[in-house]
Amino acid sequence: MTMIVRGALWFGLYLFLILLPLATALIAAPSRVAPSFTVELGVGAGFVGLALMCLEFALISRTKAAAQAFGEDSLQLFHNLMGMVALLFLVAHPILLIVAGYPASCWLNPFAACANAATRTAALALYVLILLVALSVWRKKLGIKYELWQVTHGLFALLILLAAMVHIFILGRYTTTPIMKAVWLVYAILVTILLLRYKIVIPILNWNKTWEVVENRKERGDSRTLVLKPVGHAGYSFQPGQFAWLKTGRTPFGLGQHPISMSSAGDVEPGSEVRFTIKNLGDWSGQEVPALKPGHTMWLDGPHGVFSMDREQGMGYIFVGGGIGITPLSSMLQTMVEREDVRPVLLFYGGSDLDNLTFREELDELAGQMNLQIIYVLTDPPEDWEGETGYVTAGMMKRYLPKQFKRFIYFVCGPEPMMDAMEEALPELGIPPQNVHTERFDMV
Repeated sequence: MTMIVRGALWFGLYLFLILLPLATALIAAPSRVAPSFTVELGVGAGFVGLALMCLEFALISRTKAAAQAFGEDSLQLFHNLMGMVALLFLVAHPILLIVAGYPASCWLNPFAACANAATRTAALALYVLILLVALSVWRKKLGIKYELWQVTHGLFALLILLAAMVHIFILGRYTTTPIMKAVWLVYAILVTILLLRYKIVIPILNWNKTWEVVENRKERGDSRTLVLKPVGHAGYSFQPGQFAWLKTGRTPFGLGQHPISMSSAGDVEPGSEVRFTIKNLGDWSGQEVPALKPGHTMWLDGPHGVFSMDREQGMGYIFVGGGIGITPLSSMLQTMVEREDVRPVLLFYGGSDLDNLTFREELDELAGQMNLQIIYVLTDPPEDWEGETGYVTAGMMKRYLPKQFKRFIYFVCGPEPMMDAMEEALPELGIPPQNVHTERFDMV
C-alpha cells in the first residue's frame, strides 16, 4: 500500500470520526418539537468541536501507523491547526445559541443567577480552551518553560473534554438514546486508551531501556552533541534522518520529553552508541543539556519519523538545510558513506556565518568521501567570502541543480522562515510534490 493511499485512508477515518457524533445525533435524536435551524446549527458546531478535541489526542499519541503516512511533524502541525478549528466550532456553539434567543449571561457568565450546571460546565470548557490555545500560540513570547507548558497543555485538554462531556449529558437531548450513549462511550474509551498508552504503557516499556551519556561535546552553532550508549539492552537501529524523544531524570515518567534527530549514521549494530545534536534554544536545551556529564542516565522513545532517504529512493538527492536542521541530513550523508553509495547529492546549507554552520568540518570531510557538493549560504558573511550570500532561493538553486533535477528527491529541514520559503521555491522550480520531503525541527 503506497504512502498516499495509506494517508488517504487515515484522513478518511479522521473525517468519519469527526462527523459520526453529529450524524448519529441528527438521526437518533428523540422525536419532539424540533428546535430552530440556528439552534441545530449551534448544536452541530458543538458536536464537531468536541469530536475534534477527542481526536486531538490521537494526533500526538505517537502512533507509528499514522505517522508513517504523514510524518510526525506533519501530524504535530495538523494537531495545531485542528486545535484552532476546534476552538472556532466551540466558540460558534454558544454564539449561535445566543443568536437563537438563549440569554447570553446564562451561557457566558457561570456566576449569573440563571446559570446552571449545564451552562457552567460549558463555560468552563470554552474558557479553558481559549486559555489553552492562547498559551500554545504565545508560549515563547510569555516566557513559559516548555516542560510547564507541556503539563498544563495536557491537563487543560483533559479538563475541557470532561467538562464538555458533563455538559452534553446534563442537557440530555442528544444523549438519551442508546446509540448516542454508545458513540460517546467509544470516544471516552478511545481517549482513555490513548492517554494510558502515551503516559503509562510507553514509559513502562522503556523502564529497563536506559541510556548513559558517554560524551557531551560542544559544536558550532551553539549546539552540543550527546553520545549515548544503551545500558542492559541492545539499543536500536534506525533509518538515517529519524528522531527520538529524549528525557532526562531518574525514571521515564515525568515532565519534559524533547524530539531530537539522531546525528550519527543509521544501520548501527546492536549495542552501538547513538549521537544526538541539540541546539541551544533555551530551557532544557540551553540549561540542562550543557550540564549533562558522562554517566548521566537518559531515556529514549524512538525511533520515530519518516524523514529518511531509506523511504524515498531516487537517482540522486538535493538536501536543503538551515541551522540545526542539518542534523538529519548529516545522518543521511554519513550513512551513504558507510554504504559506499555513489549517487550524487547536492547540499544547500544556510546559516548566519561560518561559525554557526554546525558540522562544517565534518561535512567538508564527507564531501571528499562521496559524490557530494556543498553550497554554503551565509546571511552575515566575512569580508573575504566568495560564496553565496543571503538566503536559499529558487534562482540560487537553479544555478547549481543538475540537468535532471526534477527527477531527484528533495529533503528540506530547517527553521520556519526557510521552510516557508522552500514551499514557494520548489514549486517555482517545477519540482513534483511527491519528490519533496520536509521536516520542521521546531515542531513543538
